[in-house]
Amino acid sequence: MLVVVGSRHDSGACEIVRQWERWGAALLSCEDLSESGWRYSPSDRAASRAVVSGQIIPDTAIRGVLVRRPWVLQQELTQIVPADREFVAAEMSAFLLAWLSQLPCRVLNRPRGTSLCGPNWWPQQWAHMAANVGFQVEPIRLQIPAGAKAKGEENSYPAPQPVEAVVVGDRCLGDVSNDQAADAVKLAAAAGVALLAVWFVHANGRNRFVAANAMPDLKDCRVADAVREYLLAN
Repeated sequence: MLVVVGSRHDSGACEIVRQWERWGAALLSCEDLSESGWRYSPSDRAASRAVVSGQIIPDTAIRGVLVRRPWVLQQELTQIVPADREFVAAEMSAFLLAWLSQLPCRVLNRPRGTSLCGPNWWPQQWAHMAANVGFQVEPIRLQIPAGAKAKGEENSYPAPQPVEAVVVGDRCLGDVSNDQAADAVKLAAAAGVALLAVWFVHANGRNRFVAANAMPDLKDCRVADAVREYLLAN
């Protein structure tokens, strides 16, 4: 069984479940966390049970997990009385963090800090990590008010369009050069994640890092297939 940890309101997560139906994919939503049947026993994995799409299953039946949320939002918990939603959301997030961290199967991506899906870093933190591993980094531009123009903007040339590389395990997908692919894999390894989208621009003969995201879009069927193959390869 493949488990997608996400929201039933997330069309992308629901579409992945639909695409992977033949591999037994199912959505684990916050509603499942309110159901009875869970048993979390890190010292006895064979006794552990989870509730996925309303069904109680042994943890040992889960072959891989794709995480599509950084935490549980209190706004989702319509089954919980309003006064308790903030507390329950925090407790659900904490439980998922422990559960996902201990699962013996492959998880993309495992929790980091308080985030359920790898490091939930600010752009500045990703740029700092990229610079630390030797990348040229595109300057971060803060947004200016709508309609306003930065000084000298009217005389500037159009910026080159970023290209996206998506790392899945030791593979890199996207219309990128070999050196861009190698750089993306290097950044993913430094960040400790097996699934990462990285954006580059190529200017003046050099690649420059623009941004990264540990929860990339999976609309490209090549990326979705690579993720599925990675999760099942155990």
